[in-house]
Amino acid sequence: MSVLPERFPRLRSLPHVSLGTFPTPLVRSGHLTDALGGEVWIKHDDRTGVRYGGNKVRKLERLLADALERGCDTIITTGAAGSHHVLATATYARPLGLEVHGVMVAQKKTPHVEATLRATIAAGAEIHPVPVHVAVAPAIAALVLRMRARGRKPYVIGPGGSEVAGVIGYVEAGLELATQLLEHKAAEPDAIYVALGSGGTLAGLALGLAAAGVMTPIVGVRVTPKGMVRRAWLSSLVHGASERLRSFDDRFPDVAEIAMANFTIDDSEIGKGYGVPTPSGREAGRLAHDVGGLELDPTYTEKAFASLVAAARGPRRGRRLLFVHTLSSVHPTPSDAPLPAHVARLLT
Repeated sequence: MSVLPERFPRLRSLPHVSLGTFPTPLVRSGHLTDALGGEVWIKHDDRTGVRYGGNKVRKLERLLADALERGCDTIITTGAAGSHHVLATATYARPLGLEVHGVMVAQKKTPHVEATLRATIAAGAEIHPVPVHVAVAPAIAALVLRMRARGRKPYVIGPGGSEVAGVIGYVEAGLELATQLLEHKAAEPDAIYVALGSGGTLAGLALGLAAAGVMTPIVGVRVTPKGMVRRAWLSSLVHGASERLRSFDDRFPDVAEIAMANFTIDDSEIGKGYGVPTPSGREAGRLAHDVGGLELDPTYTEKAFASLVAAARGPRRGRRLLFVHTLSSVHPTPSDAPLPAHVARLLT
């Protein structure tokens, strides 16, 4: 059962489809603790699903359920060429009978980006390339009209699944984490670190923890340009999710403002931009792998873990720090067929 209705039974009426494997493990990493000092804990949201893991699965449990409840048969979403979100959407939506279209933006070619794009194709998504981010909205609008003209009923999901329904998936993660801290008889962490991409993961986590009374500071480590995700956008997600939950069950705590106060944004690890590896991220990735046995990626999790490493070696030396691991531990099978010319142009 989803954790939300366990705590708030009236929320059983919220649309939900079971896709993942929960709760995900919360573990103390002895090796990383020895290497960095203090204590290092890992929330393994890399293990959210058998077919594909990572942070998108929790969001899709709510988003795809909402699409099905509305009678939709086609998902239209967007992301960069190496988007984990578009891959996860295709992986989980296609078995539910939903057609998937991804409006995708060109991205610097790396082995990880190309493998993710190939896996997205193998998962059954139809790719619609656009050259720049400003072309996404017009392309989605035109695609919606084409789908409707074909008699389809499209459902649009924004970047990273960061819609109110998707945020609720991470409210559940916050409540789940709070329960695990009690079960482990572990003191609350001094800080929690998580990658900040489109914002839904951070927004939901902050709201869920606040609802459970956990006041730990959360650090969202920015991996996308500042102009794409501002505090005003995060506020709209936090307040929107809170209002939706309270509209179904007014016993859900009114803690949106507390949630907003509980997180900060670290802009120091973005480097030269989205998807571009950084020296600090690479070092953090090697440390995580060689010492902690964690596999990170250069776009999101290396940069988020680099922020934790810098804090453990500096202002939060000797403290208890928790890392939310959001990269899928499952490696989907990429297509080995030659990329169509229009798709290959996405890899710059």
